[in-house]
Amino acid sequence: MATWIVVEDRAAACGGCVSPPNTFTAVDSHRMVIALGVDETILWDQFIYSGAPEEFAWILPVPSSQVVVELASPDFIAAMDEATTPQVRPASVPPCDVATAGGGCGCGEFGPGFAPGPVDGVEVYSQAVVGPYETVTLGSEDPNALFAWMAGNGYAFPQDHIATLDHYIAQGSAFVILRLRPDASVSAMQPVRVRFRGFMGTFPLKMVVVGAPGPIDLSLWVIGEQRYGSLNYATTTVDSGDLVWDWATNTSNYGEVFEDTIFRNGGRAWVTEYAAPLADSELAELLSTRALDDFTAARAQVHYPYVTRLRTRMSADYLNEDLQLAIAEDSTGIDRELIAQRDINYECNEAATAGVTGRSRGNGAGQWLLLAGFLLLVGAAAPTRARSWPTRRT
Repeated sequence: MATWIVVEDRAAACGGCVSPPNTFTAVDSHRMVIALGVDETILWDQFIYSGAPEEFAWILPVPSSQVVVELASPDFIAAMDEATTPQVRPASVPPCDVATAGGGCGCGEFGPGFAPGPVDGVEVYSQAVVGPYETVTLGSEDPNALFAWMAGNGYAFPQDHIATLDHYIAQGSAFVILRLRPDASVSAMQPVRVRFRGFMGTFPLKMVVVGAPGPIDLSLWVIGEQRYGSLNYATTTVDSGDLVWDWATNTSNYGEVFEDTIFRNGGRAWVTEYAAPLADSELAELLSTRALDDFTAARAQVHYPYVTRLRTRMSADYLNEDLQLAIAEDSTGIDRELIAQRDINYECNEAATAGVTGRSRGNGAGQWLLLAGFLLLVGAAAPTRARSWPTRRT
């Protein structure tokens, strides 16, 4: 899975002002955008890779051999994330004596020299050089032949995942394989935009988990004409009534609540964190100024674009089905801003707190703990708590 750079969103404030929001950016999250057009589907994927350039490779099942791979703006997914990431605010102004803080897809290995050799039963549809990448689109009706082609061309696809190839071959999929050119460095990596004909409402999660042990963080933005959710996984939202604001650190327990929301759904759920029309939004303004080509491509496929942000942290064992996207039963929009309904470590004199009601006061730090490693709560370092994932249902 990819590793993502975290950009802090912090602002200075004084006592008596509204505390800056706690903004959340997923770390080690595979981030993807999909625009669901009637005639064409577009997938954006971004790579951040720190290994040897010659060992990077990416494989994507697609429903047709008619595929176009293009470079995308480095700012496209970053802008999507920036404008839709949840922000938690306290329900009231800070107390007088508290100062606010200042300040897709499977990966494998290719050997050197990308010159695809022929293998009986495998058809190479196209080859191209796209920026720093070499790409090839191929197909086969035999997963063993496809595995032999990858092995013969230096692609170390795990042999115990041949059944995954067979799964997509049975659906009539072709495969796009992308890697860095021999003379390109990791620093040259850019996100890609993949176009293919038709409407693809199924997302290839089975390929995403190849070679990815343990829990996986996934962020997916769906650009359609309505709010979208999952048909075959639970789709849920965070309950703001569970959110607690800690005045000692100016952070909330959003990370813990996010994890618990998935856990309460059997460990097999997607959380909708944002849903709104694209027109006249903060997101539209960001995209039009920072990633106009990608913004134009997305709008060309969807006449009245509506953006849904779906995110999960799920055990690889639960990602045993491709994600089937469907129009959400609940069409209500979801704002990125959340208000914590309780607070702790709110210490001040009675005169300063007179008339302030509806809060639950704590008696010290440590009344809630944040899960380590998967979500970074900007502006605060948090203690950790272990999570026991549910036993997989059979």
